[in-house]
Amino acid sequence: MDIENYINEAIFDEENQHKCFYQLIWDNFKEIGFVITDEDGYEIDAVIKAVAMQNLIGEFAYRLYDEVNETGFEDVIEYIQNLGFDEEDIIGYCEESEEIEIDEDDFEATVKNALDYTTEIVADKMLEEFSADDIFDYMFTVTYAFEQDFTFEFEDYEELQAFVDTNHDQLDNYKEEYPSVMRWVESGMIC
Repeated sequence: MDIENYINEAIFDEENQHKCFYQLIWDNFKEIGFVITDEDGYEIDAVIKAVAMQNLIGEFAYRLYDEVNETGFEDVIEYIQNLGFDEEDIIGYCEESEEIEIDEDDFEATVKNALDYTTEIVADKMLEEFSADDIFDYMFTVTYAFEQDFTFEFEDYEELQAFVDTNHDQLDNYKEEYPSVMRWVESGMIC
């Protein structure tokens, strides 16, 4: 199975409104060799990183709109198992990292630890590649309905980028309206 197509169809297509953001970040991550490599277990790694991106958007929406962040370790397990990997493969992947805490008696806790750890890594990498202002602008734009101001659906991330570039002043106003969310982005987006 082509991991790139699988991630786009199974994970990123889940929430159409967020898809442009995922693709913008994912394409950048691909360019720098962060998400898809030729190492053993890269499929598992790629899936966890994709779900981590969902987790960050969910955490942003939770902080901004008080919506429940539903992305979790169950999604990781399902997506990885759909690729044909089993619990043993997932545990093996987790054991390769000294940073992921393994709970030998609780598979789900181990997967949750892997997702939490990976979410922090993905957040750090996003902040290395994009400014905190840009991340806020992208996340805000793809999560906010803009019903009072305007309605816009993006065909691709180039349209998202163009929208952000041309609405900088309005997006800066939202940063002032939600300073705690901006501080969360600036401080590393720890969930």
